Amino acid sequence: MSEIKGQLLGIVLVLAIFGAISGALYAAFKTSADNVSTKVSADTKVPPTNAANYNAFELKEFKA
Repeated sequence: MSEIKGQLLGIVLVLAIFGAISGALYAAFKTSADNVSTKVSADTKVPPTNAANYNAFELKEFKA
């Protein structure tokens, strides 16, 4: 009977650790995705300096 308890405890611990790690990774990626989304939307809201000469296919500089 104690072997079954030990195996159940092991399974519960593995699931708890997996849940904690996956929750931490989800939060980290969600925060990073929100930061990237904010920066991309801020960069795309800048109007062109000269609309008459603006080319939509023109290569723009990357701002880090």
